Amino acid sequence: MPIDQPFDLNLLRLLVVLHRTRSVSKAAEQLDLSQPATSLALARLRKAVGDALFVRTSAGMLPTSRCTELVTSAEGAVGKIDATIMRRSAFDPATARHEFVVTMPDVGEIHFLPRLTAYLSQHAPSCNLRCEQIVNEHMEATLTAGDVHLALGYFPNLEGQNVLRQRLFMHSLVCLVRADHPVVRSKSVPLATFLELPHAVVHSIGRSNELFETLLKKQGLRRRIQLLSSHFLSVPAIIARTDLIVTVPRSIADYYARLENLRIVEPPINIKPYPIHQFWHARFHDDPALKWLRETTAALFTEPSARRARARPA
Repeated sequence: MPIDQPFDLNLLRLLVVLHRTRSVSKAAEQLDLSQPATSLALARLRKAVGDALFVRTSAGMLPTSRCTELVTSAEGAVGKIDATIMRRSAFDPATARHEFVVTMPDVGEIHFLPRLTAYLSQHAPSCNLRCEQIVNEHMEATLTAGDVHLALGYFPNLEGQNVLRQRLFMHSLVCLVRADHPVVRSKSVPLATFLELPHAVVHSIGRSNELFETLLKKQGLRRRIQLLSSHFLSVPAIIARTDLIVTVPRSIADYYARLENLRIVEPPINIKPYPIHQFWHARFHDDPALKWLRETTAALFTEPSARRARARPA
């Protein structure tokens, strides 16, 4: 066979089945082929390897020495292919070795990663979780390429034709001040006080902060931003030691209030709740491992009212 002519790997399975059955008709039946098609495939196989492979005798089709040599390798190759297909058809988290790659804002890490990591540690002990920070403009490309398996958060511009999403829960925004704040002493902050206070604002890869900023602009409201940061990590310590006020998702405020002596107050502006989704690309919709990850994420974080929501294009 010329070296530039590709070898049809289907012929390896034919070789293995013929060697086992010693019959063209029985091999055709097992391979779900017609007998003429099986005979033609055998002729192609003989031409490809340059050997008769099987010799008809009174005892049936007997393999040549070259055939016996090839069958050993063919059985190994076919076995590996079958094993790969079977592994893809089922994912056993208890024994699987897999690395899941997700992306989310750093504020999302506070909400998602502790529970998700704890669940994987218990139910998928040999699987790893890697969290990448991807800018919004590159989110769809990384999902398409498979560089990221799942995006978690509020990404309203992630609307590609082949990007699928599932709503997990609705988020709302609240404000945080230090517990002994000299001005904010009630469960809510008046608008005039809110605008006079110095603010901490975090701009991360998520888009939830834009909801609030857009609402302020629509109402013609301006505030003093004393601190502008790209990360949420230092926010609770800063708020606890200053008179600043910060607006954050409610679940994050609950978490921060457990870390520092902080108080949650309602903002003076009506901020509608916004949806948090998990996003993935249609290319990997049927991947068993990634399907398990999505189902796990949904089970851990989906609100009861949204549990029956089907995945749909973003």
